[in-house]
Amino acid sequence: MKEIDTIADHYYVQKTGQGKSIIFLPAGGFSGNEGLNIAEYLGCGYETHMIDLPGFGRSKGIEGTATPLEMAKWVKGYLDQEGIETVILIGHSMGGAILLNFAVHYPERVNRLILLDQGHKRFPRVPVSEFGAFAYVFPFLNVCVRLFGRHLLKRVERLFSMEDDPESKNFDEEAEQFCQRFSIPDTTYVRTALKSQPMFSVEALNLMFGYYNLNLPGLLGQVEAPVYLVYGTFEGIDKKEFISTRKAIRKMKRKTDSVIYRSLNSGHYVHWSNSFDLDELKVFLDSSH
Repeated sequence: MKEIDTIADHYYVQKTGQGKSIIFLPAGGFSGNEGLNIAEYLGCGYETHMIDLPGFGRSKGIEGTATPLEMAKWVKGYLDQEGIETVILIGHSMGGAILLNFAVHYPERVNRLILLDQGHKRFPRVPVSEFGAFAYVFPFLNVCVRLFGRHLLKRVERLFSMEDDPESKNFDEEAEQFCQRFSIPDTTYVRTALKSQPMFSVEALNLMFGYYNLNLPGLLGQVEAPVYLVYGTFEGIDKKEFISTRKAIRKMKRKTDSVIYRSLNSGHYVHWSNSFDLDELKVFLDSSH
């Protein structure tokens, strides 16, 4: 199995495995190696390109406003650069949203789409779990950013990037708390991803507002390629999310017929859950149209 880190033009990529091409995009706030457990499992038969999101980590941010079309062009740019005609897509959270958006804009380039806790629900209009108290001004800021662009982003960025002194943090304690919060096992893969978390930036904030404006259930209803959607039920973890997830899945199942839904009794980080079935995921990838 080979593992290569490359910076080509605007993309920072870690490549693992050999075979058919897979693009993996992570959640906002993580680097591409968030998908390492999947990439290593699929290493015999698939080459996984784990890419840092634009503006998060070491990939260059999207110039101008992160519109749905510009986000789709960013993914297409990497495929064109690598000479990849059709590809398998795997994405978690924000990464899944970007790949779902790409699959709708460029359906001819997509062979399979795997969504990890993404697509069945819209991003919260008031994203408290992501931004705390700042979430209550997010809808207002979203309108302002549309009107005034990157100039305003530079002013707003300071509100979202305030962090404690890294030297004062205890990584072991932080990792344990993260795993407890999201009901996932404390593994090497989780710790590797946590150690690689990128700094927040104006470019990251630009992408965040682009993500915020995507109609994810609407996009999922338009996808032409076969989709495998693994979602957390949040049962026993978060009652509000459990209820909203159940409603969203029931609604989506009435609208889609090309999506395989797999529920896990877990939270948002389904690919790090003990019940995540890598064998079944590989069967989906190996199956023909």
